[in-house]
Amino acid sequence: MANISDKNGLGGLISQYGTEAAKSKAGIEKPEVKPEEGALADQNVFLKLYIEQLKGQDPTAPQDANDMVAQMSQFSSLERLTSISDQLETMASSLTSNQALSASTLVGKSILMEGDKAKMGDGVDPLVVKAVVPESSKSAILKIYDSSNNLVRTAPLDTGEFSWDKLDSDGNPLPAGEYRFAATSTNAQGETSSMSTRVPTRIQGVTINGEEGTVLNVENHGKIKLTKELEILG
Repeated sequence: MANISDKNGLGGLISQYGTEAAKSKAGIEKPEVKPEEGALADQNVFLKLYIEQLKGQDPTAPQDANDMVAQMSQFSSLERLTSISDQLETMASSLTSNQALSASTLVGKSILMEGDKAKMGDGVDPLVVKAVVPESSKSAILKIYDSSNNLVRTAPLDTGEFSWDKLDSDGNPLPAGEYRFAATSTNAQGETSSMSTRVPTRIQGVTINGEEGTVLNVENHGKIKLTKELEILG
């Protein structure tokens, strides 16, 4: 057995108390335990190693009691850190599962993304178009064009948002398809400038825990991180 009467003997054994070599040196057989009893068994091994050191001490130079307290404290801290690590892994796994479940419910929905084209479906829900209107603007206008580049609707955009009912300027319903949007702003001097628009874009799928984490696969925009600020439509 190792020279455990040496002041550093216990430290050497403790550093490898979980190995078969250390237990063999101390003449200790670790009892068979169930997984949930593992922490208690490790404590028993530690105490047996410490007792073996006490047996081998020089009576004229006993082990410093402060060393014992420090070693016990270190062992207790190690056990707690191991427990915390296990709990964090469980929490991370749970968060990943919850995020995957939440992200999967977004497939088929739309988010507002910067662009000038959007597909209009056959449903009755209006198509929302938004733009940031400058403070200097006196009036703002949104023009809507069909796939043949024909102007089908002109609407005011002073509030920066237009909920299109899918009707043309004469109140006639328009067929489903892709439409283009152009927004302009006019200031007090009569100067007109174009404004970028945000239009509904469909979420086609979700990638969970990829190289960039959880991302949404958005039509015509590729992968968008779920952590990014997004305005999701119903």
